Amino acid sequence: MSCIVQKFGGTSVATLDRIKNVAAIVSQTKKNHKNIVVVVSAMAGVTNKFVQYANGMNTYEGNPEYDSVVSSGELVTAGLMAMALANVGLQARSYASWQVPIFTDDRFGRAVIQNVESSHLLTDMESGIVPVVCGFQGVSPDNRVTTLGRGGSDLTAVAVASAVNASVCEIYSDVDGIYTVDPNLYPESKLLEHIGYQEMLEMASHGAKVMQEQSVAYALRKNVKIRVASSFTQCQGTIISEKNSGKRICGLAVVPRLAQIKVGHKNPAIMPRLIRMLAENFIYSDVLPPKDSKDLKKTSLMVDKKKAISVTSLLKQCDGVTCVKQEIVQKHVAKISVVAANNSEDITNDLVKELEKHRIDLFRYSTNSCGTHLIIAGDKLIETIALLHQYCELDK
Repeated sequence: MSCIVQKFGGTSVATLDRIKNVAAIVSQTKKNHKNIVVVVSAMAGVTNKFVQYANGMNTYEGNPEYDSVVSSGELVTAGLMAMALANVGLQARSYASWQVPIFTDDRFGRAVIQNVESSHLLTDMESGIVPVVCGFQGVSPDNRVTTLGRGGSDLTAVAVASAVNASVCEIYSDVDGIYTVDPNLYPESKLLEHIGYQEMLEMASHGAKVMQEQSVAYALRKNVKIRVASSFTQCQGTIISEKNSGKRICGLAVVPRLAQIKVGHKNPAIMPRLIRMLAENFIYSDVLPPKDSKDLKKTSLMVDKKKAISVTSLLKQCDGVTCVKQEIVQKHVAKISVVAANNSEDITNDLVKELEKHRIDLFRYSTNSCGTHLIIAGDKLIETIALLHQYCELDK
């Protein structure tokens, strides 16, 4: 069955008028494509409010009841969306995760999708009904509601698209697509027409917020074609697929503020395992070497400050870890990842020389097959973005 999955983020469904606008988009799409599945997020700001409610009860991520509370916003949006579609003449039905069902493991707060049962969705589409699925939600092996992490509605959409064999998964938000760098940081950034899975995964993993990392990784595994576009403009957006951008360097991913986490451990040999564990949870860190031999049982990690709480929580659960503490850092530092589909030592060396040439202090750098990661002074962030954007010819 040929079909399309369309996912609409929180800003796209933030008000009743915006939900009606989305209904018009879906209605127009259905004129050209018989079969559509819609996936929705909670209305903008609602999930944050529910997180505050849960925290007010001293309940945090990892608790099953926390997931029950923070996932409830999607239920409201899905119901309202089904109503809006009915108002424009389309048959529609809302689905909670357990009704699809979308099966996950039991890692509450950051569950991993195991399988999506597509039979109900396929039957609806055969009958002319538009299924409206709650994003962000799953159901655990013991029948508890789970959540898929921040941005998890993207993952829901990609997983559903794979399950129903959709020709494309369209992700709608308030941005026109994938840019060479966050346009809020650098207004001269350029919209990319297409980008490869590996390139997008590197961008998302190291600071680009347009797509959730897990969703890109899932799309890569299942070969799900994605189109990222805006629900507010007519821009064609960006295609994410196995086809690379065609650029030597495709973009810059930015983490504006890093946090330093000190990890005490019984043996330094456990650190590679801890780093892998964080990466499996899509948290990427830079290791700072110990200052002297007395600190061999303490290792400092630099991570996205927004993920510091999650990092601390994960590390405290690991065997061999004796203590975990976020350190007070005197100097604000940031990270810029220069993403290249076929990164090399030559590219990295050229980038380091360019920063030295312009007297940009480089505290540390690392490299992998898809990117070079540069840690710099935070007060030089915008200047460095502009320098690298031009040097990498991303403005062309």
